Amino acid sequence: MSGVEPAYLITGATGFLGRHILEVLTRTRPRAKIVALVRDPSTWKRESWTSDFPSVSLVTGDLFDVEQWKNDPPLSQIDGIFHLAAIVKHTRESPEEMIRVNVEGTANMVRVAADKKCRIVFASSSGVLGCSKVADAVPDETAPYCDATVAGWPYYASKIRAEREARALADKLGVELVVFRPPVMLGPGDHRFRSTSNVLRLLEGRLPFILKGEMHFVDIRDVAEAMVRAMMMASPRPSYNLPGHVMSLDGFFRRVANAAGITPKWKSLPGKLLWYAAKVNELTGRHLHVLPDPVVIEMAGHRWGISSLYAQSELEFRPRPADETLRDTVAWLRQNKAA
Repeated sequence: MSGVEPAYLITGATGFLGRHILEVLTRTRPRAKIVALVRDPSTWKRESWTSDFPSVSLVTGDLFDVEQWKNDPPLSQIDGIFHLAAIVKHTRESPEEMIRVNVEGTANMVRVAADKKCRIVFASSSGVLGCSKVADAVPDETAPYCDATVAGWPYYASKIRAEREARALADKLGVELVVFRPPVMLGPGDHRFRSTSNVLRLLEGRLPFILKGEMHFVDIRDVAEAMVRAMMMASPRPSYNLPGHVMSLDGFFRRVANAAGITPKWKSLPGKLLWYAAKVNELTGRHLHVLPDPVVIEMAGHRWGISSLYAQSELEFRPRPADETLRDTVAWLRQNKAA
């Protein structure tokens, strides 16, 4: 890392994880220079929470026009890149833009890191190796990708491809690439109400049934802390899994209901029945939104556990209690989501 006051570029700074990375950076490195890549500066300015970060500089651009912005004055010195920007969609419908952003966009940011001679910390997903039909599977960082299992799920397939291509390019260009693999991230501050959408559905009484399946989640605040620590380390590992809490979907929603003071009223339905209904919904184009996408139903029938050889010892990563995360998520959603 160069200079007394480090400088960092963040892609996806207006997202859920970006918000928390900003919070950790400004709290732990208050003199650091932070630059956010944004497609539209007005989007940043419209968000009320961004006023908490008045010193953040903005560079206008996207993941595909890097030659137009990478030499802008705020980027004259960059000591590290947090690459968080991605499209997350669990569907087989029109995946082209998601694949382009997740794969080509990541490769382009590796090229920027090569140009700036800096480290890049990349947010991937535990689903690239932590998806199995084996009940006690808890793969660590040495495990192979689960290509065959997720081949029909474009999001996870895109993340595997992004990791592979980014690693090959980083090795070729001499870039230090550090990959993080968290499961579903929950916690306060999901201003786009995406990662916490199912929790919100329960709070709003829009959860008539749930799938029989499994859930794996981690607190986004713990993820952000770990990623920032890795950026500051002298020699981080090439990749880190960030295991959280694995439980049945019924158990998960019961804990959310307990945190919210809600009496559980949903029905647990078998995945096969829902899959056939959702497939008919998909094929006929009816788009009955009460039914999940077939991909979501298929995912629920798998195991999602992971483990880590390094996260605790090297990054002090210890996921906070599940109920603390859920209480804070519920409290934030109730305070910030308009009725």
